[in-house]
Amino acid sequence: MYEIDFLTSTGTKVNPIEVKSGNYRGHKSLDVFRDRFSSRIKDIYLVHTKDYKQEKGIHYLPVYMIPFL
Repeated sequence: MYEIDFLTSTGTKVNPIEVKSGNYRGHKSLDVFRDRFSSRIKDIYLVHTKDYKQEKGIHYLPVYMIPFL
């Protein structure tokens, strides 16, 4: 069973947001959600405690950037 922490919308598309407090390398829930609903997704975000990066279609955001979503 998988879960996505938050969903926001942009027009008719959704933006899944996963929040990780420790190890952010594992994000199976986001992967499964992306595979299943890829036509309905605009952007994918993973909030974590490290610096910003974008990799394989996922925006890795540091916690302090949450207000800019």
